[in-house]
Amino acid sequence: MTSNQFYSPRIDEKTPRIILEGAEHHHLANVVRVGAGEMVWLFDAEGNRYRAQVETVEKDRAVLRLLERVAQEEPRLKLVLVQALLPAKKIDLILQKAAELGISGFIPVETVRSLKSPEGRYGQKTERWARIAREATKQSKGPAAPAVSPPRRLKDILAEPGEGLRIFLSEHGGKPLRILLTEGDEGGEPVPSPVTVFVGPEGGWTEAEEKNFRAAGCEAISLGRRVLKAETAALAAVAMISHFWKE
Repeated sequence: MTSNQFYSPRIDEKTPRIILEGAEHHHLANVVRVGAGEMVWLFDAEGNRYRAQVETVEKDRAVLRLLERVAQEEPRLKLVLVQALLPAKKIDLILQKAAELGISGFIPVETVRSLKSPEGRYGQKTERWARIAREATKQSKGPAAPAVSPPRRLKDILAEPGEGLRIFLSEHGGKPLRILLTEGDEGGEPVPSPVTVFVGPEGGWTEAEEKNFRAAGCEAISLGRRVLKAETAALAAVAMISHFWKE
């Protein structure tokens, strides 16, 4: 039975064997303790997924033989989470759990009330977030890790042409998310894709930002009467959308 999944930056079918070193080797050999002869999954940065057999597990590396490429179906829903910047532990948690739930993309944004990200550290932060997304995808056996963007400014994103359905979570009212997710059930309407969800900072959106959302064609969405923390709101929205629309 093939159960464990590991990451290789690029898998080339012309090279029948893949070598895992570093963190991936450590995970295979010392964490899940996969041995020679066992079957595993491999995936790469381009979303390719393969079944492979472990040939040898050595002290510093493992050698795997590619068996077959697994064709990936086009996902029913492409879900992009646009999250206002929060303290590091909170943003890491949101990304990890959202990746487990199957988001396709993650865009951290600077807003009026969010934290600001020093431009000189954009590369370091993005690399770290990409690693978190890969680990979460690996753990959840997802077919491809979400694309992680460097931090951007909210006004720049809203100035771009919108694609698919774009919604923002608002504390000041809006269509209940459960209504949005179920209103097309009886008519059999297709699931919109992509769906972009904007989640605000700990202080919420400003009045001007909410006006800018509406001007850009985004729809206000409510999660109910309770005021949720940013990380709770983000994961609640992603979980609900994934449950109703992704599978």
